[in-house]
Amino acid sequence: MRHRLRYLRINFNPRESWFHFRRNIAQMRGTNVWVFILYGLLFDTAANLWRPFALPFLSRLGGEEIHITLLNSLPGAVAAVVLLPGALLFRKFANQKKATAAFILLSRALILVLALIPALPPHVRPMLFVVMLGLMNCPDALSQTSLQSFLGSVFNGNMRGQAIAMRTKFGQAIIPVVSIITGLVITFVPRTEEQRMMLYQGFFIIAFLVGVWEVRMFMRLKVEERPPAETADSPRKREIFLAIMRDKRFRLFFFPAIFFVFTWQAGWTLFAFHQVRVLNATELWFAIFALASGVSAFISGSFWQKWLRKYGNNAIFVISGMLLAANTIMTPFVPNVQMMAVISLFTGFSAIGINTALLNGVLEATPDENRMIYLAFYNTIVNVSLFIAPFFAHLLFTIWGNAMALFIISGLRIASTGVIWLVHRRIKLKQPTE
Repeated sequence: MRHRLRYLRINFNPRESWFHFRRNIAQMRGTNVWVFILYGLLFDTAANLWRPFALPFLSRLGGEEIHITLLNSLPGAVAAVVLLPGALLFRKFANQKKATAAFILLSRALILVLALIPALPPHVRPMLFVVMLGLMNCPDALSQTSLQSFLGSVFNGNMRGQAIAMRTKFGQAIIPVVSIITGLVITFVPRTEEQRMMLYQGFFIIAFLVGVWEVRMFMRLKVEERPPAETADSPRKREIFLAIMRDKRFRLFFFPAIFFVFTWQAGWTLFAFHQVRVLNATELWFAIFALASGVSAFISGSFWQKWLRKYGNNAIFVISGMLLAANTIMTPFVPNVQMMAVISLFTGFSAIGINTALLNGVLEATPDENRMIYLAFYNTIVNVSLFIAPFFAHLLFTIWGNAMALFIISGLRIASTGVIWLVHRRIKLKQPTE
């Protein structure tokens, strides 16, 4: 399998013929790339049956600005607490793939709890919904960190970048389809608010069922199982963490990436304030935003894949980071939901570049040995940032209002992108002499 994947050439160019497209699909069938793409499609389907509508659902439950802030913040707090202990626990499992599948299934099972919330007293609904989303991130964060570790061993360097880009590209094709269908149904089918809540409950249940299918597909991923790493001769936990901090290659990726991620996450809460409170976006418009972003991301997938191979992750960071900063500057001037849909086109284009570069970048920066611990450490700090960033954004919103807060975040995004560029330039200048 590894031999076959290593020499498989996959190049999805929008101009290539249908014949070549079918030939490439036939080449992938039965490979880990194929299974990874199908797993990604099911993952994205389960998530986008309800996640794009979490904000309007929270608003219908009676949520206010503090609930929106917590909606963005609590998942990061939960993940930050559980990731490192969970990664150390994973080292003791004889079959890490089965353990990962169990955590994925637990996360999808918690979606059923969300379906019960509309039946509860109104005064507890908003906070309970926010808390449940935070708790769901416990099994989610552990399973996704373990999956990232698998990708580092399943695919080699060149194929890994292509597999990630292709999984993201196909996912971006299914996301808008699922989101727009769900948004249309929630908007036009119900005649009363009670019927709308029943539809939400139905989509939560469907998402759980798709999640079960997702777990079955994940189990088809061929991973070379290894015995538990926690042995008598294994390095102590403290030694592993000290080694992470001494790893120059990892540090050069880690610190600029975290600076950028913080500025990226801080903008999410402000975007939500603008869409819900200023533009009064409904479920249908949230579906249209997802459609515009998804179509743009799907079309740009080949572009980012080509640039990733040609220029590397840091160059992709710089380009997509500047585009995200430009989006942030434009958002306060968006007067209506129609223009917001246009902005979503640019958001989708730049976000897929960031997502691809982040995932491929962290896998390149982590060694094969103790990769799970490296990834848990990285994701823990990312989630600490996710916990702090919404409150930082809320503080800016409280002091200066949403427009000025967005301008400040945009300036920080530009600064973080500049740091990434400087680090990349320093590495290139040092390469001839090292």
